[in-house]
Amino acid sequence: MLHIAPTKRYTVLERGASVVPRLPLEDAASTKGLGLLKRHGYFVATEIGAALEDDVATIETELDRFFAKSTERKEKCMGTVYANERGLPMFCRGYERQQNVRECFRVPVNEAGQPWPSSQTKVCWRRVITRFQALADVLLDLAAPGHDKGEDFSLAYCFRYGENDGGANGGSDNTLVGEHADVSLVVVEPVSRVAGLEVYDLCLKRWVCVEAVCLPGKELVVFVGKALASKTGLPALRHRVVKSHRARTSFLFEQKYAAFFEGGLQH
Repeated sequence: MLHIAPTKRYTVLERGASVVPRLPLEDAASTKGLGLLKRHGYFVATEIGAALEDDVATIETELDRFFAKSTERKEKCMGTVYANERGLPMFCRGYERQQNVRECFRVPVNEAGQPWPSSQTKVCWRRVITRFQALADVLLDLAAPGHDKGEDFSLAYCFRYGENDGGANGGSDNTLVGEHADVSLVVVEPVSRVAGLEVYDLCLKRWVCVEAVCLPGKELVVFVGKALASKTGLPALRHRVVKSHRARTSFLFEQKYAAFFEGGLQH
């Protein structure tokens, strides 16, 4: 297994640098997008449109306001426990504080018992996830044509890292999240306003601080998780999130269909 120890960050200073594989969103759900996933493990979707940009911005603004509230008020937005893709009880819908690592707000596709910080959050969240899931579903069908999907356990969540938070997935003092690959199929993540996401580009064979060269809220990072890699041979993207000494909010969608997790994952 490829393991790259966190070292000095590789940063391209100019936004829009060609080192990052890019594709307009209207062309992303295609064999072109699949080709970039095969070569790099990820790509950046550009030109996502004003409507999607506005909804992503609204979600981040609304969740920033929510996370700034008192613990007592936030905990009133904790919902029921949902089952994961293997049918096991997992995390709570809605708000959760994960010790000193981060705060989180989760919404599985099955929204039964789902609390919301505001009606505006709910409306924008649903529109964004509809777009993200449509993109992920086309890429999945191209990568694994004819594969049974089974029940949909996809979910989206928003993470909030305070200045003193971090350490997820074995992260070090310099990382909010240590090097890992997500246990999922296709992941779609809008570029955060606070750069920190680093990816290991298999084609370039080096770490790239992808958010440092992308437009916050206007571009999406699309990548492969372990479940898709296990069933198709596509490369699961190794990535990590480094500290920037600023509070960071990130929002992402993880595609998870039960049939792809049956029999476990082959590494």
